[in-house]
Amino acid sequence: MLVLITSTSVLATAIITPSLPGIAESFSVTPNSAQQVLTVYLLMLGLGQLVFGPASDRFGRRLTLFAGLGLYLLGSVLASFAPHLEFLVLARSIQGLGASAALVLPRVIINDTHQPRAAAASLAAVTAAMAITPMISFPFGGILFEFFGWRGSMVVTTLLGVATIVATLFLLQETNSVRQRRLRLVSVAVDYLSLTKNKQFLLLATNMGLHTSIFYSFLNFLPFSFKHLGYSASEFGYYIMLLPTSFIFGNLISRKLTPILGITKMVRMGSLMIIAGMSVMAGLVFLGFESAWGLVLPGMVYSLAVGFSLPNATMGAINAVGRSVRGLGSGLAGSLQMLLGSGIAASTILLGAAEDTRIGLGILLLVAIASFVTTLFLVDDSEDT
Repeated sequence: MLVLITSTSVLATAIITPSLPGIAESFSVTPNSAQQVLTVYLLMLGLGQLVFGPASDRFGRRLTLFAGLGLYLLGSVLASFAPHLEFLVLARSIQGLGASAALVLPRVIINDTHQPRAAAASLAAVTAAMAITPMISFPFGGILFEFFGWRGSMVVTTLLGVATIVATLFLLQETNSVRQRRLRLVSVAVDYLSLTKNKQFLLLATNMGLHTSIFYSFLNFLPFSFKHLGYSASEFGYYIMLLPTSFIFGNLISRKLTPILGITKMVRMGSLMIIAGMSVMAGLVFLGFESAWGLVLPGMVYSLAVGFSLPNATMGAINAVGRSVRGLGSGLAGSLQMLLGSGIAASTILLGAAEDTRIGLGILLLVAIASFVTTLFLVDDSEDT
């Protein structure tokens, strides 16, 4: 059930990615303008978690999730009929706002029912299964574009939204047993402010954002890199699906290693491996050996490593806050993750990565190094904390 819920947000991110060059041509806009379709969605995916996280502490996980899925469905329907780019961007912002609930609440639901290391291991299992969605979505999105244009991908998100709402209605039970009695904006603001002083929380949330920014940057400029190399939208989809494949293996390995090594060590290990993968990718491109496999194979190393770090950083951040505000904590962590991720991804396009892959990879190598630095200041976790 949680895999299906989380997949709604992932599908809407991945399925439209192969269509970005086509959207630019369809509306006669620049790549910079076309990537707003992705960037605005990710921005709202981040901001929405600030709302849905604390709302779930007060109103429960189930009701809050229904509200989010309703917005997701509305945005999907509007996007399917968008007459121009501005309307499509607006529809995608509504879709992203709703999808934020589908992203933040499964994490909290897992945390409601597990101890910290067990929660990280369980999240790794859910994430591994959920990674099948982008594996299918990337090539499927390319095929849909070639047969139906970019609107075909938005119709598919509409259908998934309907299926998820129906399934949630019958299968999902409430897990929040310590609801807050009232939701006061001042209290929420104070709680958020207190988290900005929580060093462990901020370090882990920053690590999440930096690692995610690399993947979102790939989605922003690699479609154009592959187009410059002479590949079609569907061919790009087939290549890029290899990244979530290795991500699945990383999560499955993490599920076994986390109970033994702990959350902090897994985050450090993953961060160090990401530097290795990004160094090879950037080195090949800067030396003039840019090719599909030169981009994909090091990208698979990155994805494998994120399978180590991301589930652990996520649960580590949530468990760094008090139990009664873990919805709020999950919301802020997810929001920082998405805002940092989408901001860095957008900057790669603004600085010219769509025209020159070296620019994007140079930025991402620095991001990978910064992510490892954050792990040097983490406090080691223990089984019962």
